Amino acid sequence: MKQINRLDSEKSLYLKQHADNPVFWYPWGDEAFAEAKRLNKPIMLSIGYSACHWCHVMAHESFEDQETADILNNNFINIKVDREERPDIDKIYQMSQSIITGKNGGWPLTIFMDHEKFPFFGGTYFPKEDKYGMLSFKKILTRVTEFYENNKEDIKNQNLNVLEVFKRLNLRETEAVKINHDIVDKLKLQLDSITDTINGGFGSAPKFPQFPSLSFCINNSSTKLENKKIKHTLDRMCTSGINDYVDGGFYRYSVDDLWMIPHFEKMLYDNGPMMSILCDSYVKFGDALYIDKAKEIYNWARIFMTSEEGVFYSTIDADSEGSEGKYYVFSDDELKKTLEKEEIDLLNEYLLDLNKPNFEGNHHLHLHRKKENDFKENKQKFMPIFKKLSANRKQKVLPSVDKKILLSWNCLYIKGLIKLYKITKEENILKAINKALDFITNRMVSSETIYSCFNEEPCFPGYLDDYALLGSVLIDYLSIEWNQNYYDTCMRVCDDLMNNFEDKEKGGFFFTSNQHEQLFYRPKSISDDSVPSGLVYATDTLLYMGFISGNQKYIEAAHRALDFIYKSIDDNLTSSVSAINLLREDNLEKEIIIVRTNKKTWEKITDSEEYYGRCIIFIENELQNLPDYIAYKESKGEFTSYHCKGMTCQAPKLSLEDFIDALKT
Repeated sequence: MKQINRLDSEKSLYLKQHADNPVFWYPWGDEAFAEAKRLNKPIMLSIGYSACHWCHVMAHESFEDQETADILNNNFINIKVDREERPDIDKIYQMSQSIITGKNGGWPLTIFMDHEKFPFFGGTYFPKEDKYGMLSFKKILTRVTEFYENNKEDIKNQNLNVLEVFKRLNLRETEAVKINHDIVDKLKLQLDSITDTINGGFGSAPKFPQFPSLSFCINNSSTKLENKKIKHTLDRMCTSGINDYVDGGFYRYSVDDLWMIPHFEKMLYDNGPMMSILCDSYVKFGDALYIDKAKEIYNWARIFMTSEEGVFYSTIDADSEGSEGKYYVFSDDELKKTLEKEEIDLLNEYLLDLNKPNFEGNHHLHLHRKKENDFKENKQKFMPIFKKLSANRKQKVLPSVDKKILLSWNCLYIKGLIKLYKITKEENILKAINKALDFITNRMVSSETIYSCFNEEPCFPGYLDDYALLGSVLIDYLSIEWNQNYYDTCMRVCDDLMNNFEDKEKGGFFFTSNQHEQLFYRPKSISDDSVPSGLVYATDTLLYMGFISGNQKYIEAAHRALDFIYKSIDDNLTSSVSAINLLREDNLEKEIIIVRTNKKTWEKITDSEEYYGRCIIFIENELQNLPDYIAYKESKGEFTSYHCKGMTCQAPKLSLEDFIDALKT
């Protein structure tokens, strides 16, 4: 009979995966720290998430091993954290690990600390036995135990040093750098220096999409060469192995330079921004490949990631039946049993090499470089093949789906859906948007707080990313149709950002609210990580809502944040791409257009090229009881539009023709 530890009563799928480990796990909380203090034991903190492949590997090798568990139970208090539930804890200890070891973090994150929550050593994955140039986890545990027993004073001094580093992060007083054309050009050069001109993308393996950088290049490429480079990256990603040809959606990252073999987990927070990127690319370049791939993301999420309530799950695991990628790849026998010989030959010509299995003796679909253009022109003939392969997958064990609902990730995905709807005008997409946002505003927004997570019930008060991205997606929605509830909720978001997250002294916004659990460091950063910077999105949301609502205090708070952002930009501009994307000097006075007309005329506007990518708010002529500042933009006949840049508005346009002409100029 398997032992059950303290994780059994947790709602997190990741924590439940460890509930029957022989390691006596605690969830993060006062009980664990009190016990560490009482027994004078160090703490081993393990941070991961349910879809993390190397988390599973370390769990199987070490946390399920009785000998390792005995060492952990005898010498440590062991805490397990789901980084998707507690990104605040993850942020702090990822930074700590980098400060102490000088190495990059990742998952699983393994941190050794004292009962006061100060870390003194850390790493990521540790193997069961010595390999990969690393000591075994058991040897690490033995050395950490000895170090903790014999070096209490050194640990105390190191804690003070780590704390000092964190303090300096919030006290930087550098010269402010405005985000102008010079900065944009400088970032172009930095991104160009790390662009893989052969295979596309930025840097080398492991190769991540890097969505802020992709978005920047799409929005700021103007020359033929610049357009060619970003389009090359987009084409490679859409036709390579990081894209799932069979069921749609994009995997987390590629383990190789070619984008051939992915890390097979699929994350909502990747696919939402990817959908946005593809929609923007379709509008810019007109290539049908991009909108096709965006639709495939939508269909994948509709089938695999959508709850009964219409909101979206967080992740699908890379592993199934104890093997990475087993669900997604195909053996020779599977191909022969599923497809006709001519279909196999066609796949061999375009998407695989029967003589060279590319993943552990199996095949993962990856378009041959020389066939890219030909495939684009003939992709329809592959659809019956992909349908058969999808049916084959359905006979396999589906990787675990983490069904918790994360607010910030849902907002990122819905932002992509809104862009897709603006292009396709498909009513089923609008219904999906409405259903998801109604759930969020009704079930995850209360009078007391906005929740970060929903797992059978609302849980964990929201972080900055949750507030900022919720505000951003609600503003996006107002460019589809007017919704008074969403407008009011967005105003509440802005008030909460100012009241509960703003750094009143230095400007900007902390990652956690004033009411949040107090940790030894309160993060505040403009850098992007797995999701774009919440601080930057908060600033952008306040600017937009200030100009939409006429509320000057939002604009003032945004400008205080801008001062902090300007001082935080350093020579490595690639760490501040979202800031440069959203807050360029020529984009700070937000363009807001209010249109008062009927639905028939509005539909003509949404069909125009000028509609996409602009904040154009449609309010039917007959609507009454509007917010004061909106109500001033009153209807003066069948058609009226108000064109505002910042707090300055032009004389209203009284015809659709004048409106379109104004957009073009």
